[in-house]
Amino acid sequence: MKIEYRQAKNNAHYVDFRNYLNKLVVSPEVKKICEVGGGAKPAIPLDVIEKYGLNYTLLDISSEELAKAPKEYDKIQADISSPTFNLDGKFDLIFSIMLAEHVPNGHLFHKNVWNLLRDGGHAFHLFPTMYAVPFMVNQLLPEELSKKLLEVLVPHRRDTDKLKFPAYYSWCRGPLKKQENKFNSLGFAVEEYIGFFGTPAYFIRMKPLQLLDEWVSSILIKYPQPLITSYAHVLLRKDVRLQQLSNSID
Repeated sequence: MKIEYRQAKNNAHYVDFRNYLNKLVVSPEVKKICEVGGGAKPAIPLDVIEKYGLNYTLLDISSEELAKAPKEYDKIQADISSPTFNLDGKFDLIFSIMLAEHVPNGHLFHKNVWNLLRDGGHAFHLFPTMYAVPFMVNQLLPEELSKKLLEVLVPHRRDTDKLKFPAYYSWCRGPLKKQENKFNSLGFAVEEYIGFFGTPAYFIRMKPLQLLDEWVSSILIKYPQPLITSYAHVLLRKDVRLQQLSNSID
């Protein structure tokens, strides 16, 4: 398993994820892709899907959000974290961007993703992590209050149609051994786990705090503490043998 730590300065967590995602999407072994939580704004444009002959599906809990996406996309309205979730997928790649924190039950979410993948297929997720201060505050405060606080700290959110959904942060942690064990127990081999330190975007209106955040994150890069990462992306590979092994131990 590859583990690295990086600074989240200049949206590096998102930029790095997108760069890696773009490589995965056009790799020869990937033809059938599912984006979970893409809703209104799919990550992969239609021209790329057509150019590489991809079978691309959007899966989202919200029919309203799916309706906003261009009609050319294949769409499925379903709750990926439901215990009754049952779809036949066999996808080569399933990914999500800043979705995992909104799922009430991380175990069911990743289990259902596992079931949608072909053996050897990959799941790739980007998510904020506990125990970064802004996300701890977001989890502890009532939803209406945290929404207003977000609009104050990140004012451009008020000028977009980006909605704020409740956050639970279930299974949203940095590259801890405990997290690897959880994924292994479901039948996932963890190929890459990248943790990011810093949340400078949340302190745009408070320059001293932003500078402090950047300074602290620069120290954490040298002396990483996975328990207090701010974001992470994880690349998982479905391995049926791992699941069988886990079941035999249980």
